[in-house]
Amino acid sequence: MSLWLTELKDIVYEVDNVLDKFSYDTFLKYQMMNQVPIFSLCNFDEVKTVKHALDNVVNEVDGLGLKIVNSNPKISLDNIDSSLDDSEVIGREYRVLKSWDLLDDDVFLKLKSRFDGLTISSLKRCFAYCAIFPKDYEIRKDELIQHWMAEGFLEPSKESMVMEDIGNKYFKILLDKSFLQNGKRDEYGNIISYRMHDSVHDFVLLISKSKTSGIFSHVRSLFVGFDGQTTPRISFKGDCFTKLCTLSLENADFGDRLLVAFKSLRVLKLYGYKKIELPESIDVLIHLRLLHITKINHLPNSITKLYNLQTLRIEGFLMELPKDLSNLINLRHICIDEIKKAPKNLGRLTCLQTLPIFVVGRDEGYQIKELGALKNLRGEIKISNLEKVEDEEEAKSAKLKEKEMFKLGLHWTSSIRAADSYDKDEKVLEGLQPHPNLKSLTIERYEGKKFPSWWAGLSLYQNLIEIYLNGCTECKEVPTLGHLPCLRVLEIIGMEKVRSIGSEFYSYNDGSYRNTTPLFPALRILKLVEMIALEEWKDAGEVLVFPCIEELTISFCNELRDFPDSLHTCVSLQKLVVKECPELRYWPGVQCVGSTSIQYSHPSLQKLKLCESAHSLLGQIQYFISLKILWIQRFFEIEALPECLGCLFSLQKLYILDCNHLVHLPTEEAMRCLTQLKMLIIYDCPNLEDNERSKIDHIPFVDIQDSGWPDCSDFED
Repeated sequence: MSLWLTELKDIVYEVDNVLDKFSYDTFLKYQMMNQVPIFSLCNFDEVKTVKHALDNVVNEVDGLGLKIVNSNPKISLDNIDSSLDDSEVIGREYRVLKSWDLLDDDVFLKLKSRFDGLTISSLKRCFAYCAIFPKDYEIRKDELIQHWMAEGFLEPSKESMVMEDIGNKYFKILLDKSFLQNGKRDEYGNIISYRMHDSVHDFVLLISKSKTSGIFSHVRSLFVGFDGQTTPRISFKGDCFTKLCTLSLENADFGDRLLVAFKSLRVLKLYGYKKIELPESIDVLIHLRLLHITKINHLPNSITKLYNLQTLRIEGFLMELPKDLSNLINLRHICIDEIKKAPKNLGRLTCLQTLPIFVVGRDEGYQIKELGALKNLRGEIKISNLEKVEDEEEAKSAKLKEKEMFKLGLHWTSSIRAADSYDKDEKVLEGLQPHPNLKSLTIERYEGKKFPSWWAGLSLYQNLIEIYLNGCTECKEVPTLGHLPCLRVLEIIGMEKVRSIGSEFYSYNDGSYRNTTPLFPALRILKLVEMIALEEWKDAGEVLVFPCIEELTISFCNELRDFPDSLHTCVSLQKLVVKECPELRYWPGVQCVGSTSIQYSHPSLQKLKLCESAHSLLGQIQYFISLKILWIQRFFEIEALPECLGCLFSLQKLYILDCNHLVHLPTEEAMRCLTQLKMLIIYDCPNLEDNERSKIDHIPFVDIQDSGWPDCSDFED
């Protein structure tokens, strides 16, 4: 029975390969103006061979006591847990498991019971496919689904469903049944990678054992890792791997000699620390659907003849993609880290769903309108060189509003712009209105003086979580953002002409917000950086603001004189960074309230970084009674640290860096009050007197260096 099933699987793959070749020849016929016959002699020979093999398999059915039934009824994915009477389905009992020595083990029995409960045969194949990965191997969810798709496991049963959606449902089922676990999540809460428990991995190896059975000619998937120094022991010569569909090679050279052995490949992954060079003859892999490569500088243009390719995944920097990439009309996912130039006529790839980077050009075939034709595009995209878009109408041709992007980056990249570029930038940004399901928005080097009209409707963007505004040097006002219900991260960098942050930052003056409605209700992280003209930051009046803020960074705001007093009420603030703000002289609430009423200010603050700012701030740190980590840097004129440092009874780590004139620490009595202090780092303080060391001999770890930089993960910046 096992041998018969293996032969049947072989025939299924062979039929699929023949169909691929028909498709390939048809495409060539179209491309080369009828110079290639669709049904070549080779095609007829292959059809005859497959038909003969199929006849043999059918003839063996009676001898095995089997009967052929409809083993592929239509099954609704919405009713995945319903029972299925598949007792007559050939191979249902997985007789390969009869030799399973560990069948009595409770864990394995439970796994087998759960596996038998998977009522869709393609879902079982998807699970069994996971056996190709080593134990404790972390794999990305989207990558796994693309593997399943390449193997043909995700054929849609409904016209309205796409393969990726089926893959996501399958993944969720396997996760819910604990076949997959330890999923990592992105900043939006989506699972992006997973691992498989060792016991589950042992189980999936057993149920997929019939695929390998020790006979290389029947191996479908192969995962090989080399250290890059020893010679591989496996020979890839002859007919050993003619039926191989998935090949993953680590630190191995992939040249013409391997192509001959692997002509049936559907998935090829080449990775490791070695630079990879693909041969021009890569186009012989006409069945290839997924190509995943790390560390490659150049892709041969011959890959544009791999007409069945669905996924192209390149890790690392690649100057440009092959010029004829638009020939790959079945391409669904282009996964790249960075690129300087987009290929021509990307709009022809109408199946494309993933395109993380698009570099706009001026010439035909490189313009932003190419995105407009990609109706299935979704996920995330960074659009750069927006200075090459001429006007609002051209920007609208990208049809971003119609694309379900959750992450959008809009980048103007040229540093030398015309004097009137602000008017053009405003019109272009007006035409780039995103989809309402947007979660993350980045705008960089925009030189308009105002934000577009659709910005006023950001209240419609209920899912918006992150906003990054970088280098918007001509804007004179910060945008209104306080009404966004889900906004968690806001970074404003380089708005050099903003002089004041006032009521316009918090809400619109249209009466739509009442005093009882919190503003910035979900904001966790706020960064204001390089706002060199900013002088004042006003309160929002009696309205509650920033009720959930955890991190606040104010850097290079040279003219800013005061914090808004409302920050004094931010009881959730845990991390505060103040860097090169010499005019800031008081902490929130200190200037207008007596010291006795603020002795427990910011009870949640645990990390404080002060760099090159007013000395008076350092003299007020006694109010932060819960502080655990304090960083003091570049206070060039200070000669002695203030005695109030001894009031920080919860302090565990103290960093003192680059204070050239520092001579004295606080008194020994004050230092001895720091009973929780476990680490003291002092770098680049050349005038600190040697006799100060007696004040700190009770601290478990002390590191004093004349120069250098400490290894500190507490402050990423």
